[in-house]
Amino acid sequence: MEFINEGKSMQVRQDDGPGRFKWKLLKTGETIELPEDIGLRYGLKKMKATEGQIGQTKVETKQIDHSKNQNDEESYSKKLNDINGIGKKTAKDIIKVFPNEERLKEAISHDDELPFRDDVEEKLRREYDN
Repeated sequence: MEFINEGKSMQVRQDDGPGRFKWKLLKTGETIELPEDIGLRYGLKKMKATEGQIGQTKVETKQIDHSKNQNDEESYSKKLNDINGIGKKTAKDIIKVFPNEERLKEAISHDDELPFRDDVEEKLRREYDN
């Protein structure tokens, strides 16, 4: 499935043969072919593919799936900044590890260890533990 990176540049791990992997720098606006679950885990947007035909030639048109609002990422960042004791730099660090709020909530609900200072982890658990 094809995905597009609408966020910041990131490193993406891809299969490179049996038991081998390679890392690719995926810049903003670039597309990449990945299995669906992996692309979603990286927080990438799906590209819709529409098949058609022009004369005798089959064509495939790809479109960006805007099912999520662009403001979701901004509101997630703002929500993190609104937590007392979490500033812009810490919020950026959190977003690097958990690109969307759903992934952070999932990690907290599974009681996973968060890779942040103890005080930051405690604040996130208080905010997102439902």
